[in-house]
Amino acid sequence: MNNNMRRTLVVMAKAPVPGKVKTQLCPPLNPQSAARLHECFVRDALAKAGSVPDAELYVSYKPSSAVQFFKSAAPDANGFIAQRGGDTGKGVIDVFSQLCEHGRSVIAVGTDCPTLPARSFELAFDALSSDQVDIVFGPSGDGRCYLVGIKSVEATSLLDVAWEPGEFIEKSIERAADCGKGWYLLPEWYDVRTPTDLAHLKSELLDKWATNSAAPHTAAYLSALKHAGEI
Repeated sequence: MNNNMRRTLVVMAKAPVPGKVKTQLCPPLNPQSAARLHECFVRDALAKAGSVPDAELYVSYKPSSAVQFFKSAAPDANGFIAQRGGDTGKGVIDVFSQLCEHGRSVIAVGTDCPTLPARSFELAFDALSSDQVDIVFGPSGDGRCYLVGIKSVEATSLLDVAWEPGEFIEKSIERAADCGKGWYLLPEWYDVRTPTDLAHLKSELLDKWATNSAAPHTAAYLSALKHAGEI
């Protein structure tokens, strides 16, 4: 167990450009409201990541022209990295290649799970502090992955598989087993990509017991959309 490992948390984010983000939510949303909702997801993710004790916060963003938006949204971040490569997998591998080093665990998380508990990050870092764990995955309900964490540059090779829904985690674990590397699965959480997911999120934040503190920016905007009759 290594409790002195340097901890780095990277939020992988896209700028809230209408027509470029959350297009699967149109309808019921229009491109402008979908982009505004995405911005709320980003701001909630940055705030939650920034609250993790003893962890550096980095933002990996795209497009490269959006750096000022992210510097404004995360003024206390330790660094900003423009995403290279056309897909999520290449972007995550590039970030890990830049940040991973001996004595440092690096976790990358997306912005599509606004109600993800901050405790998930602590669980991931705790797992990586074990000598038996080299890579951590956070599975989402649709077979995707909301979080990946590693603690060595060598472990990036485990991620060099097709980032397809329902296949990425399974193939990465198979590769880890073949290489004698240890892996850990976090509790499953849902992401918000479809109108059904949006209805679930609305129910969780506005209609059920969950408090708005789980995702305050998102909850406030969903409330505005509800009052406007858009959802």
